[in-house]
Amino acid sequence: MSASLPHPGHHPAPHHHAAAVATMARERLRQPPPPLPRADGAFLLTGLGILLAGLLGTAIALYANRPEPLDPTRVQAARIGDVALMVPRHLSGADGEDRARLVGMVRLRLDWPSLGAAQHQSRRALLVTLSPPDKINEPATQLAVYARFLTTTVWSNPGGLVVRGFRKGSPFEGDELYVSVPDGRGFAARCPLDSTASRPLDELCRVTFRHRGMDVNIRFPRAIIADWELMLGGVRRTIDGMIR
Repeated sequence: MSASLPHPGHHPAPHHHAAAVATMARERLRQPPPPLPRADGAFLLTGLGILLAGLLGTAIALYANRPEPLDPTRVQAARIGDVALMVPRHLSGADGEDRARLVGMVRLRLDWPSLGAAQHQSRRALLVTLSPPDKINEPATQLAVYARFLTTTVWSNPGGLVVRGFRKGSPFEGDELYVSVPDGRGFAARCPLDSTASRPLDELCRVTFRHRGMDVNIRFPRAIIADWELMLGGVRRTIDGMIR
């Protein structure tokens, strides 16, 4: 008997068609992905190189700008009243035999005009002492004490200062008072009349003022008194850099 032919209107069952599609999809998934075109691969490598370079540059910048750790061999802790400081040893002349912490007073030796470390026998050094605040060092109090012993003679000086002499027999005989105008509250320094480069350091001019809750006393050569504003500003900035 001959096989019967399918009827012209007959179609394969739907489940046979779905199985064929699934088999084809599995075959496609087993095939390796086609290689990237050469141009796309070069573009990808270039992008990766730029990304790595950016990350490396960021890491270098962060490392270069990291805060320097405080080296106890280079700085010395200090406290003056309520103010905590880290004092560079090369500015204070501190050595390994000094106490680990300074309390109550700090002395600095600053070169002029660099405000770096001064040589021991420098004749242009600023000798700075930081101490707790004392009412006697307030500008109004200082000027009131000086006013009792001043002469009536007044003359001008470079740097916008005026100069007053002290009466003979007064506690300040042999000194002159250099004050800023109009009232001396910005600057009032005593200098010996016969100060010369050969005089010992304790015969330098001296000025005391209040800064950041501390009394700041500076002994300095009279030759730089016309630069008093630069001197005070530089010392204040140096102190600000030590406060913690």
